[in-house]
Amino acid sequence: MEGTPSTNRDIWSHGSGTQLPDLIFSCLATLLLAPEGSKPIYFSSPWVSDFALLNNRFRQFSSLFPELDSRAEVRFGEFLATASLRMPVRIITVANDVSKNFVNTPVVRQAPAIDVRFAPEEHHEKGILTPWFYVEGSMNVTYHGVYIRGEKITYHAANAREGREKIARAYLEYDRYWGSLR
Repeated sequence: MEGTPSTNRDIWSHGSGTQLPDLIFSCLATLLLAPEGSKPIYFSSPWVSDFALLNNRFRQFSSLFPELDSRAEVRFGEFLATASLRMPVRIITVANDVSKNFVNTPVVRQAPAIDVRFAPEEHHEKGILTPWFYVEGSMNVTYHGVYIRGEKITYHAANAREGREKIARAYLEYDRYWGSLR
Protein backbone atom coordinates (compact mmCIF):
# COMPACT_ATOMS: atom_id res chain seq x y z
CA MET A 1 0.00 0.00 0.00
CA GLU A 2 1.55 3.30 -1.04
CA GLY A 3 2.50 5.63 1.79
CA THR A 4 2.52 2.85 4.40
CA PRO A 5 5.99 1.96 5.67
CA SER A 6 6.91 -1.70 5.33
CA THR A 7 7.60 -3.61 8.51
CA ASN A 8 9.66 -6.21 6.65
CA ARG A 9 13.42 -6.07 6.23
CA ASP A 10 15.42 -8.59 4.23
CA ILE A 11 18.99 -9.15 5.34
CA TRP A 12 21.65 -11.13 3.49
CA SER A 13 24.80 -11.89 5.46
CA HIS A 14 26.91 -13.45 2.67
CA GLY A 15 28.95 -15.09 5.42
CA SER A 16 30.43 -11.86 6.70
CA GLY A 17 29.60 -8.46 8.08
CA THR A 18 27.71 -7.45 11.18
CA GLN A 19 24.23 -6.66 9.88
CA LEU A 20 22.74 -10.09 10.70
CA PRO A 21 24.39 -10.54 14.12
CA ASP A 22 23.57 -6.94 15.07
CA LEU A 23 19.90 -7.45 14.20
CA ILE A 24 19.70 -10.68 16.21
CA PHE A 25 21.47 -9.10 19.22
CA SER A 26 19.23 -6.03 19.13
CA CYS A 27 16.00 -7.99 18.74
CA LEU A 28 16.78 -10.40 21.54
CA ALA A 29 18.05 -7.73 23.93
CA THR A 30 14.81 -5.75 23.48
CA LEU A 31 12.84 -8.79 24.68
CA LEU A 32 14.30 -8.22 28.13
CA LEU A 33 12.83 -4.71 28.12
CA ALA A 34 9.38 -5.78 26.87
CA PRO A 35 6.47 -6.25 29.26
CA GLU A 36 6.22 -9.67 30.85
CA GLY A 37 3.83 -11.88 28.96
CA SER A 38 2.21 -15.25 28.77
CA LYS A 39 2.65 -15.65 25.01
CA PRO A 40 5.71 -17.83 24.33
CA ILE A 41 8.83 -16.91 22.42
CA TYR A 42 9.59 -19.58 19.84
CA PHE A 43 13.02 -20.56 18.58
CA SER A 44 12.73 -23.03 15.71
CA SER A 45 15.86 -24.45 14.16
CA PRO A 46 17.05 -27.96 13.26
CA TRP A 47 20.36 -27.06 14.90
CA VAL A 48 20.59 -25.02 18.12
CA SER A 49 23.81 -24.35 20.01
CA ASP A 50 25.30 -22.01 22.56
CA PHE A 51 27.33 -19.06 21.34
CA ALA A 52 28.43 -15.61 22.48
CA LEU A 53 25.30 -13.54 21.88
CA LEU A 54 26.04 -10.15 23.45
CA ASN A 55 29.40 -8.47 23.84
CA ASN A 56 29.39 -7.10 27.40
CA ARG A 57 33.00 -5.93 27.41
CA PHE A 58 32.01 -2.43 28.48
CA ARG A 59 29.25 -3.74 30.82
CA GLN A 60 26.60 -2.24 28.55
CA PHE A 61 24.24 -5.17 29.26
CA SER A 62 24.92 -5.33 33.00
CA SER A 63 21.53 -3.94 33.94
CA LEU A 64 19.81 -6.69 31.92
CA PHE A 65 22.07 -9.44 33.30
CA PRO A 66 23.18 -8.30 36.77
CA GLU A 67 24.38 -11.79 37.72
CA LEU A 68 26.76 -11.70 34.72
CA ASP A 69 28.00 -8.15 35.33
CA SER A 70 31.68 -9.03 35.34
CA ARG A 71 31.52 -11.20 32.21
CA ALA A 72 32.74 -9.90 28.85
CA GLU A 73 30.02 -11.80 26.98
CA VAL A 74 26.50 -13.09 27.46
CA ARG A 75 25.90 -16.47 25.88
CA PHE A 76 22.72 -17.51 24.08
CA GLY A 77 21.79 -20.05 26.79
CA GLU A 78 22.17 -17.38 29.48
CA PHE A 79 19.96 -15.05 27.46
CA LEU A 80 17.27 -17.76 27.19
CA ALA A 81 17.37 -18.42 30.94
CA THR A 82 16.94 -14.70 31.67
CA ALA A 83 14.18 -14.32 29.07
CA SER A 84 12.35 -17.29 30.60
CA LEU A 85 11.97 -15.28 33.82
CA ARG A 86 9.73 -12.89 31.86
CA MET A 87 7.88 -15.15 29.39
CA PRO A 88 7.76 -18.79 28.30
CA VAL A 89 10.47 -19.90 25.89
CA ARG A 90 9.79 -22.77 23.47
CA ILE A 91 12.52 -24.42 21.45
CA ILE A 92 11.66 -26.63 18.47
CA THR A 93 14.69 -28.51 17.18
CA VAL A 94 15.85 -31.88 15.91
CA ALA A 95 17.39 -34.49 18.24
CA ASN A 96 20.90 -34.27 16.79
CA ASP A 97 23.98 -34.26 19.04
CA VAL A 98 24.49 -30.49 18.78
CA SER A 99 20.92 -29.57 19.75
CA LYS A 100 20.66 -32.25 22.46
CA ASN A 101 23.94 -31.06 24.02
CA PHE A 102 22.66 -27.48 24.08
CA VAL A 103 19.23 -28.19 25.58
CA ASN A 104 20.85 -30.41 28.21
CA THR A 105 23.22 -27.74 29.49
CA PRO A 106 22.51 -26.80 33.12
CA VAL A 107 21.66 -23.17 32.28
CA VAL A 108 18.91 -24.27 29.85
CA ARG A 109 17.72 -27.29 31.84
CA GLN A 110 17.36 -25.32 35.08
CA ALA A 111 15.67 -22.26 33.56
CA PRO A 112 12.17 -21.66 34.93
CA ALA A 113 10.18 -21.60 31.69
CA ILE A 114 12.12 -23.16 28.82
CA ASP A 115 10.39 -26.06 27.11
CA VAL A 116 11.93 -28.11 24.32
CA ARG A 117 10.26 -30.39 21.81
CA PHE A 118 12.07 -32.46 19.26
CA ALA A 119 10.73 -32.45 15.73
CA PRO A 120 11.25 -35.18 13.14
CA GLU A 121 14.56 -35.13 11.32
CA GLU A 122 12.85 -33.57 8.28
CA HIS A 123 12.14 -30.41 10.32
CA HIS A 124 13.66 -27.48 8.48
CA GLU A 125 11.67 -24.45 9.78
CA LYS A 126 13.96 -21.73 11.08
CA GLY A 127 12.68 -18.72 12.92
CA ILE A 128 12.43 -16.61 16.07
CA LEU A 129 8.84 -15.67 16.85
CA THR A 130 7.74 -13.17 19.51
CA PRO A 131 4.71 -10.92 19.91
CA TRP A 132 6.90 -7.97 18.83
CA PHE A 133 8.83 -9.41 15.88
CA TYR A 134 9.32 -12.47 13.73
CA VAL A 135 12.65 -13.42 12.13
CA GLU A 136 12.41 -16.13 9.48
CA GLY A 137 14.79 -17.45 6.87
CA SER A 138 17.74 -19.74 6.37
CA MET A 139 19.60 -19.07 9.65
CA ASN A 140 20.08 -21.87 12.16
CA VAL A 141 20.26 -20.65 15.76
CA THR A 142 23.94 -21.52 16.07
CA TYR A 143 27.27 -19.72 16.02
CA HIS A 144 27.75 -20.59 12.35
CA GLY A 145 24.20 -19.51 11.47
CA VAL A 146 24.53 -16.10 13.13
CA TYR A 147 28.20 -15.31 12.41
CA ILE A 148 29.67 -17.45 9.62
CA ARG A 149 27.33 -18.81 6.97
CA GLY A 150 25.79 -16.81 4.19
CA GLU A 151 22.18 -16.44 5.32
CA LYS A 152 19.07 -14.62 4.20
CA ILE A 153 16.47 -13.69 6.80
CA THR A 154 13.39 -11.51 6.84
CA TYR A 155 12.52 -9.41 9.87
CA HIS A 156 8.82 -8.64 10.45
CA ALA A 157 7.89 -6.00 13.06
CA ALA A 158 4.58 -5.76 14.90
CA ASN A 159 4.46 -1.98 14.68
CA ALA A 160 2.25 -2.02 11.56
CA ARG A 161 -0.71 -4.06 10.33
CA GLU A 162 1.35 -6.06 7.83
CA GLY A 163 3.78 -7.23 10.54
CA ARG A 164 1.05 -7.97 13.09
CA GLU A 165 -0.79 -10.11 10.54
CA LYS A 166 2.38 -12.04 9.65
CA ILE A 167 3.15 -12.61 13.34
CA ALA A 168 -0.44 -13.72 14.08
CA ARG A 169 -0.34 -16.26 11.22
CA ALA A 170 3.06 -17.51 12.37
CA TYR A 171 1.76 -17.98 15.94
CA LEU A 172 -1.14 -20.08 14.63
CA GLU A 173 1.28 -22.32 12.76
CA TYR A 174 3.91 -22.54 15.51
CA ASP A 175 1.28 -23.26 18.19
CA ARG A 176 -0.29 -25.96 15.99
CA TYR A 177 3.09 -27.56 15.27
CA TRP A 178 4.14 -27.35 18.92
CA GLY A 179 0.95 -29.15 19.92
CA SER A 180 1.64 -31.94 17.42
CA LEU A 181 5.09 -32.66 18.95
CA ARG A 182 5.33 -34.72 22.11
